[in-house]
Amino acid sequence: MAERLRILLLEDRDSDADLVKIELRRAGFEAEVTRVITEAEYRAALEPGYDLILSDYALPQFSGLRALGILKESALDVPFILVSGTIGEEAAVEAIQMGASDYLIKDRLGRLGNSIRQTLEKKRLEEENRLFTDTLRLRNRAIESSLNAIIITDARDKDHGIEYVNPAFERISGYSAREVVGRNCRFLQGNDRNQGSLQQIRAALRHHREGKAVLRNYRKDGTVFWNDLLIAPVRNDAGEVTHFVGIVNDVTEIINYQQQLERQANYDGLTGLANRNLLQDRLRQGIAYAQRRSRQLALLFIDLDNFKLVNDSLGHEAGDRLIREVGLRLKAHMREDDTVARLGGDEFVVALFDVDNDDLVLHAMQRIVAEMARPFPIGDRDLYVTCSIGVSVYPKDGEDGIALLRNADTAMYRAKEQGRNSFRFYTSDMNDRAVERLLLETRLRSALERQEFSLVYQPIIDLKSGKISAIEALVRWTNAVDGLVLPARFIPIAEETGLILQIGDWVLAAACAQAKAWQDAGMPAFKMAVNLSARQFGREKLLKSVSDALESSGLSPQCLELELTESLLMQNADSVVDTLRKLKSMGIGLSIDDFGTGYSSLSYLRQFPVDRLKIDQSFIQNIHEDGGGAPIVNAVTSLGRSLKMKVVAEGVETLEQMRFVRERGCDEGQGYLFCKPMPAAEMTALLRQDIAHPVLATA
Repeated sequence: MAERLRILLLEDRDSDADLVKIELRRAGFEAEVTRVITEAEYRAALEPGYDLILSDYALPQFSGLRALGILKESALDVPFILVSGTIGEEAAVEAIQMGASDYLIKDRLGRLGNSIRQTLEKKRLEEENRLFTDTLRLRNRAIESSLNAIIITDARDKDHGIEYVNPAFERISGYSAREVVGRNCRFLQGNDRNQGSLQQIRAALRHHREGKAVLRNYRKDGTVFWNDLLIAPVRNDAGEVTHFVGIVNDVTEIINYQQQLERQANYDGLTGLANRNLLQDRLRQGIAYAQRRSRQLALLFIDLDNFKLVNDSLGHEAGDRLIREVGLRLKAHMREDDTVARLGGDEFVVALFDVDNDDLVLHAMQRIVAEMARPFPIGDRDLYVTCSIGVSVYPKDGEDGIALLRNADTAMYRAKEQGRNSFRFYTSDMNDRAVERLLLETRLRSALERQEFSLVYQPIIDLKSGKISAIEALVRWTNAVDGLVLPARFIPIAEETGLILQIGDWVLAAACAQAKAWQDAGMPAFKMAVNLSARQFGREKLLKSVSDALESSGLSPQCLELELTESLLMQNADSVVDTLRKLKSMGIGLSIDDFGTGYSSLSYLRQFPVDRLKIDQSFIQNIHEDGGGAPIVNAVTSLGRSLKMKVVAEGVETLEQMRFVRERGCDEGQGYLFCKPMPAAEMTALLRQDIAHPVLATA
């Protein structure tokens, strides 16, 4: 037969009220439910006769804790259970300390039936304690079968030794009755005896009155459990307190769930670092401290360079391992009081508190850059990762956490625009640049559809014969608003947004088609060199994209050469070698562009099936300066010859530079001295001449 209950329900959501009623029926209760929403309705309905009050935590204009307080003020003895979404650990403990019988999370309503039965049983036991303390009826069958732990101690013993514990105590604590009889209950706290709520229990024992507290206790195996403890004095016929009865309710599941929710709300699940929510809270505290002490606070926004390539080539598991390792390195090299947070993806933030000079910020960034430069051992591979860092400083770059984060993010993008693997401080003109960048990105998204891209061509000259040995295709973008937009402006945006994949496919197809058109017009079969971005190289469809471009144009694979940067090749050298070999097996030529600016491993370089090394133009331009590029040119030329690769000097602009690189053994040269990039029509006219470049004839 269903147990009849009269229940007062405080719930403002119809759906949640219906769920409670359904769960009551499922638990076997025939409940008469009176539902109220506002404080006024609650006060009007609060009268004797209710068996139970169920209350949500967040109610219109007042809370479940307020409702509990009103109940206590009314002096009605009605059990009160909070049935709510989620509140913090402190609020849950406070509710229990104020007299709540239990606290249930709404997504765990399956516990409602057991909670009600335990609560009603607990109330019954408390009433029996008050009515029958002189007979100690707690030793009856109800105590033995109780779900709550029962402890009886001797109040006449100075140490309040335990006389009796029920089976529920043995189950909850792991101690047998034989092990605890005669001992003071303090052993349950172990060495954790500085809990503030213990004072309430000690005061109740001293003054021979009831006491209530939520305590951290420890089981026999050392694990912690949260104990909602109620103690009550037992008096004999003469009114003397002879014993204390303790009722122990294990609320560990509730407290642990609240702690879990709090951790999920404040910490990143992958790295364990602070998340955006906790970072903002600490920034508020740090800014308040900086205001009081006239100090600064620095925010470092860190983004890994080309992280997507790791995910695309090695999979998300390897990417996650790399993210965890980056988090560990950042945490290990910051001060204890600073905060390292992960915002998501490959974005990290370091908050440096109590900053008194710029040197502290500079040293922190230098440590980060140095740590990122060291290889990351992921599985059986060593990954090389760089990062770009943007810095904002309180108060000059923002007066709250949101502004500081936004401006540090802007500065980070400036660092990426200027070559990555570097750091930049925020400046006021960066906001204008951010707006400009957004507009440029919008126009870039429709550029292919509007056919705004074109190719220009720059020849590579054989330094012995003076004739053209290869031609490099370079993309240009012209739109009605900005006119000619140089690659340095739009290529980084294209890479970050993924548009580089579509643009790269178009460049590859157009360059192959032009090379075939020149051949069909009777020109020599030069190699057409096309640059590949990191995103293009990292995607699975690379081989198909190259094959499609060759097939649609009819160009022979031997007439195509793909240029890749040194840093791209070293991102994941093992995987790169495999892809390069597949391209090479198709008959395609390969070259390393901007050589000398990255971190090459000679052991890997020997494995790369590369035809050309292109010395970065920065070394060519300062070959005659003290400590300039001459040693690099000499070293790369010697290295190229030993590996049977052709060496190309990029950015040759003067006769002096040309003579120098030729004397040092460079095979080919490219630069404004020979020819600027030109449209296809002008390049066609140059090819028809088929003569040695006059500069080499006179040099």
